[in-house]
Amino acid sequence: MSYSSAFGVATSGNVLYTITDKAFYTVDAHNGQVDAYSKVEGMSDIGMQCIGYDHATSTAVLVYSNGNVDLFKDNTFYNVPDLKIKTIAGSKEVYAIYILNGNAYLSTSIGVVVIDLAKQSIKETYEFNVNNQVMAVKGIWSQGDSLYAITVNGMYSANKNSNELQNFLAWKRVDTGKNYICIAGYDNELYLSTDKKLYKATNGIVSEIYSSRMGIMHIDAGMGRLLVSEYDTGSFSGYIKLYNSAQGMYDSVRLPGNKAAQAIQTLDGTLFIADEFGGLLKRHSNGDLGYITPEGPINVNSFDLYAYGRDLWIAHGGFNEKFLPAKNYASISNFRDEKWKYYARGLYRAFDTITDISVLLKDEKTGTLYAGSFLNGLFVKNSDESTQAYTAPSVFDNSISQGEGRAQVAGLGLDSYGNLWVSTMFSPSHQLYVKTPENEWTKFSVPGAQFGGPLVVDDNDQVWFAGYNGSGVSVYNFNGTPADRTDDASYHLVSGKGYGNLPSNTVNCLAKDNNNNIWIGTANGIGIVSNCSFPLSQTPPCDAEIPIVQYDQYAGYLFAGNNVRTIAVDGANRKWVGTDDGVWLLSPDAGKIVYRFTTDNSPLPSDHIQKIAVDKLTGDVYIGTEQGLVSYRSTATEGGTKNENIISFPNPVPSGYTGTVAIKGLVANADVRITDINGQLVYRTKALGGQAIWNGLDHTGRRPQSGVYLIFASDSNGEETYTGKLVLLK
Repeated sequence: MSYSSAFGVATSGNVLYTITDKAFYTVDAHNGQVDAYSKVEGMSDIGMQCIGYDHATSTAVLVYSNGNVDLFKDNTFYNVPDLKIKTIAGSKEVYAIYILNGNAYLSTSIGVVVIDLAKQSIKETYEFNVNNQVMAVKGIWSQGDSLYAITVNGMYSANKNSNELQNFLAWKRVDTGKNYICIAGYDNELYLSTDKKLYKATNGIVSEIYSSRMGIMHIDAGMGRLLVSEYDTGSFSGYIKLYNSAQGMYDSVRLPGNKAAQAIQTLDGTLFIADEFGGLLKRHSNGDLGYITPEGPINVNSFDLYAYGRDLWIAHGGFNEKFLPAKNYASISNFRDEKWKYYARGLYRAFDTITDISVLLKDEKTGTLYAGSFLNGLFVKNSDESTQAYTAPSVFDNSISQGEGRAQVAGLGLDSYGNLWVSTMFSPSHQLYVKTPENEWTKFSVPGAQFGGPLVVDDNDQVWFAGYNGSGVSVYNFNGTPADRTDDASYHLVSGKGYGNLPSNTVNCLAKDNNNNIWIGTANGIGIVSNCSFPLSQTPPCDAEIPIVQYDQYAGYLFAGNNVRTIAVDGANRKWVGTDDGVWLLSPDAGKIVYRFTTDNSPLPSDHIQKIAVDKLTGDVYIGTEQGLVSYRSTATEGGTKNENIISFPNPVPSGYTGTVAIKGLVANADVRITDINGQLVYRTKALGGQAIWNGLDHTGRRPQSGVYLIFASDSNGEETYTGKLVLLK
């Protein structure tokens, strides 16, 4: 997840509980320990609204944007879904959380929802109904014997010990005509704010005490003071102002380039600020400010991914459904050696003028990274960190959508000669470009293709690229001579038998599998081309096959009616498919669905999948969405031609271990046998690519006795063999 946009914080006095737009994390103010949480750790949902903390029950209250609620206690999440599943007209906004006597008062668009934190359930609700219209409550606070609730129509009060609080008649309006956004109190003093003014309420009488020339974001109770968070849109600066009744507004903390959403103090008086532009800020005793955030990508969007050898690259840009650039300056995040590095405006000079990186490719032989922008052409980062940029009109045609000097790169691929192939969207004359290792460029106008899109290069060095505008797929054979077009050939595939037989002309993605078949993901399922992978010298029929897949008791055309957005191939030649309805893992021939993952049965942050990338060396599958990135440790890795660098883990297998045992580094699809020390067979399997998996049980379903076990592996010819040992503790 990305943790660079904090907009809410609560504290136990020692621990900070921080929410960003998508994520949640804690900070121990004493030792600085930071712990990040997501659906992997047990959170029920994604996308946050607000947070509160109850000292009596040691519970943090987390509210999601859809109204779902989690109670976080003792490092465990307890779900209270009542508001989420309640059927109402309109939104389920929760504006604030107030804690009183073990109850959490949620101020919402439908009134006040009270949660009993000890029982972890809804206790009661208060509906504010005026002229048969439900009125939103923006905040609630207790002072003396009264509860005060602020609304868009002023402030209301009621006796907090009344048994009639659910009856709106028990509430009395004590102030009118102000659209309050926040309420807070300390030392028996009550304060209210609109987006421009701060008020003090005394015995139900409201008086103005401060007028902001900027904008008030939030007010919070501090240690003997009120904390007023402000933001100046003109200077893009935040401010935290300190106020008490004795001194008035007596101090100010300026936050240049930050947007202060909320402020809070720990028991020792240290000030912490939720900054929407950077995460959680700590004000040190010398006045300096420093961020305390978990490591993660710079941006939550994962439009494209590249992964190989534990080296992950994320493109945060992209475009919308109308093919308009997203104007995302976050550009690229890189995760390598367990550390994050960012390539973005303000952090990496070469990216100061580049937006919307939408496609990535790395040349593993040279270490060169290619990044295509959907606005600014092609960016190249060499292994020595030197860079080049190629744009229009020097290399690419000017975009007919975005105008002079704009080039919209949509696809990248490398052939066996080291040539870089580039497809562009909205080019008036040329859809395909190639750059040789000598840095010589050639451009192509391909028959039948209007605009470029996703691109792959097959094992015969033929270039396949889709037209994002619904024009099908083109395959181009340059015959090993990019500059000589006299020996080139091409073929154009669209829907209809004899013309390509695509499930739809709207093509979203292309993938080449381990048998040199081309998988085509469309708005209406998947087509597989296996009879057009030989080098083209003419224009033969090249129809895609639309296979029938079995799922449970049902069978049908592969993803018919589904919008297939991404396809990735793992080391066992299985296909990972991302759609608008989650992730699917298919057997190599697509005859069977192995797994299906959604937000309901997995930690996926969203069912709308943008990109899937498989690290074939490790087997890790990276799944990118517009809500965040998740990885899945798969059972398949890329198999080699030899058994080398073989490892088994865990080894020894500890007592009580119920997970799987992996044996990796094998020859592709090796036959693997596990025997006891006397040679008696315990388990036999076939490797998925270069990795075999054992569930730790023998053929009878029992866990074997403790001892040393032998691993035997060989290829299909029995020539490439391996023998190893594994220690098992029962």
